[in-house]
Amino acid sequence: MKAVSYFAVFAGGLVVSFLLVSLGVVDKVDGIPGAQVEPMLSLPTYLSFLSVMMTAMTAVLAAVAIGIGVVAFYTFPGLKAEARSVAEKTAEDVSADVSEKTTKLVAAEALSEIKIKEMVLELYAKAEKDRQQADEWGKDPDAEVNHER
Repeated sequence: MKAVSYFAVFAGGLVVSFLLVSLGVVDKVDGIPGAQVEPMLSLPTYLSFLSVMMTAMTAVLAAVAIGIGVVAFYTFPGLKAEARSVAEKTAEDVSADVSEKTTKLVAAEALSEIKIKEMVLELYAKAEKDRQQADEWGKDPDAEVNHER
């Protein structure tokens, strides 16, 4: 990124220098050998200065935009790969966390004391009901015969 900023400053300096020399402001006033004629503008006026600065800013912004585009072109695949790896790692972490919590909840619910008591009471009630029904109907004669053998 530093190289892009250096290039932008260099390009802006070139544009300002070109404009100042082409307007004739820098020829005789600063001692740079150039045309031997009197410059069109001996001193920069506000409008010419503003014109030079706006043109220089446009050139600098264009150079920065080109530099950002070049940097983005070369870094986009790297950013894409990094985003993919971060997303995969996050998905793995979240799925492991969710599966662990779900397992704990299911185990806690399945083996809770209340559930076990309910299951025991239900089995006891069913066995008691079967005994009462057997007493009500009487004993099965075939069962007695099978027991005696």
